[in-house]
Amino acid sequence: MITGNVLQGQRMAGKTFGVPTANVVLTGEIDLGFGTYAGYATWGEKMYEAMIYYGANDPKKLEVHCFEFSGNLYGTRLTVDPRAKIGEDVPWTTEEAMKEKIVVEIDRAKAWFAGQRRLA
Repeated sequence: MITGNVLQGQRMAGKTFGVPTANVVLTGEIDLGFGTYAGYATWGEKMYEAMIYYGANDPKKLEVHCFEFSGNLYGTRLTVDPRAKIGEDVPWTTEEAMKEKIVVEIDRAKAWFAGQRRLA
């Protein structure tokens, strides 16, 4: 598990693509390969299914999109538990390419969670 403070980022994913992310600042090294993951994010006592991105372009933070969450996490601490890699860290050349990648990875994450619920 990885815990860090949530700071405001560029807000590009939220404003441009409608996929808000919490930018979790990393305070040290983590044992996680670059890419996108399905996993869980815990804020207080509540756990959310989440899509987590860890990129080589900024290895000092995680970008976390919590499904079924609405609110403001700025200034709080978030605990993240990446479980399954669902996408590679591929540089995008256009905003459209980034949007397509995000849509595919959201579908992959939701499929992974659906599979986990069937196993429970």
